[in-house]
Amino acid sequence: MKAARQAVEYAAMQLGFSGMGVAPADADQGNCLRHWVETGCHADMSWMERHLSARENPQLLLPGVKSIIMLTYEYPRSDARRESGTMARYAQGEDYHKIISAKLADLDETLSFYGGEQRCFTDSGPVSERFFAARAGLGWIGRNGLLVRLQGGSYCFLAGILTTLDLPTDEPIANHCGKCRRCEEACPTGALRDGSCDARLCLAYWTIEAGEGARMPAKVKEALGERMYGCDACQEACPWNSRESKGRIDARLLMPAKVARVQAKDLASMGDEEWQNYFAHSPVRRTGAVHLRKNIEAMHSSM
Repeated sequence: MKAARQAVEYAAMQLGFSGMGVAPADADQGNCLRHWVETGCHADMSWMERHLSARENPQLLLPGVKSIIMLTYEYPRSDARRESGTMARYAQGEDYHKIISAKLADLDETLSFYGGEQRCFTDSGPVSERFFAARAGLGWIGRNGLLVRLQGGSYCFLAGILTTLDLPTDEPIANHCGKCRRCEEACPTGALRDGSCDARLCLAYWTIEAGEGARMPAKVKEALGERMYGCDACQEACPWNSRESKGRIDARLLMPAKVARVQAKDLASMGDEEWQNYFAHSPVRRTGAVHLRKNIEAMHSSM
């Protein structure tokens, strides 16, 4: 299936993906993820527990799967906000799920030509994307729990294609974190330890994923600072992120001027319908107006 791999790799680069690798679907994932869930580090993200078996066994997602194609897609490396209230870099532009899903559909068609059956995901299904990206040689899992690349660091989206085609696979690369612990030291709440993130302490979790009834712990609120949506402290501290990526940034992922310049207090005062329209094409919309208002209130009380 060398021809199929070459065809999909060429198509992926034409579609704007910055990297591609292939991992065997039956690669041993160990028990790190299960241990993470069983010790409660997933907080109230119940879907992690519900779909744990599928994450550990891709055959439950696509019977007959042989290969997992992993792809990287760059996102902005700087915060474009000009007012108080920072936003995670990945969420500054349009919803990446829609942008990347359309591209994955094109790659699915290419693979189908060679007789493959596929399932595609981009942060949208029970696939251990970081594990398979590392196994496919795209980078390694850093101490911040993210995929880190020699060129471009961790500022990228991951997308995966499960296929029944038996494609040539890639070898993983060495972990290059060495003795560096800058990400752990930079984490405002101490949520990071040896490649694992405890969501119960993570500012990104509390400002994006936490359930409606969850109450932000005092320790977390005190460390919030000006973070309105997400936290990039561990990425900002990583030396590998000082190296520019060779991949281009999709203009749709850049922050619109209206979002860059709006003040946090004005966002907090918007009605629900106005807020939904304001973030109509943004991944921020999923979090909801109520959650963002709570973040802004907590942000102001911590300063």
